[in-house]
Amino acid sequence: MANGALSFRVLTLVPLLWLMLPALSSAADKLLFTTAPTQPVQKTLEMYGPLVEFLSERAGVEIELRPVRSFLEYTIHMQRGEYDIYFDGPHFASWRMQHQGHRVLAKLPGEIRFVVVVRDDAGIDSIKELAGKRVCGFSSPNLLTLGFLDLYANPASQPQIVAVKSFMDSLRCVQAGRGIASVMRDKFWEKRKPEEREGLHQIHISEAYPHRAFTIRGDVDAEIRGRLTAALLSEEGIRHGEAILKRFRVQHFSRASDAEYEGFYRLLNSTWGF
Repeated sequence: MANGALSFRVLTLVPLLWLMLPALSSAADKLLFTTAPTQPVQKTLEMYGPLVEFLSERAGVEIELRPVRSFLEYTIHMQRGEYDIYFDGPHFASWRMQHQGHRVLAKLPGEIRFVVVVRDDAGIDSIKELAGKRVCGFSSPNLLTLGFLDLYANPASQPQIVAVKSFMDSLRCVQAGRGIASVMRDKFWEKRKPEEREGLHQIHISEAYPHRAFTIRGDVDAEIRGRLTAALLSEEGIRHGEAILKRFRVQHFSRASDAEYEGFYRLLNSTWGF
């Protein structure tokens, strides 16, 4: 009788322990860090490696840097929730907050705006007149391109994007007539010399978007999240993140709130998988 009761308890406990294993292991597992694939994998490892190693040390948990090779790979992994910490644009950060419970750790200082410039000989002076026309810009899901296309309520009226690889390429694209307009960062356009602007004029400047941010799964312990934020905002964080800060031409990482990134996920609504 006693042996039978003991056997029953053991058999009942085994499946309960089995169900608990994923939770127990996930708490002890390393955190996976990734970032938008805006440079080759090796360059990503070199640029982000020192910071990730520093964050791992400060957080007291192993953090592994896992770069990806393409935006297709990046978005598929993101949609599946396969990484724990990300560093990327506000539309992606907002989407993870909305759909996966992510929290913002820190961000790059400043804001992002884009401008739309058109050829003088196109006879166009408003955004509406670009409906269905060829416009030079980065491929989706680039923030600037998605923000530009979001100006057109009817998807059928959206301009056709002529893909470019840099802002200078976008400028040359419209100058060469491959498109009648171009989408680029406001700061890039403002720095162009008069001769570079010749034959072009600006017709639109966008709303301000918050800069790139670090986000983390919301179910990661609050103490670990706090350590990571403190590390990113520290002088040592600046030193270990020097290559990243130099790449984005800023001096430090900044404190950020979840509220700053709310709502921008809508820019991804027309993107496959989102």
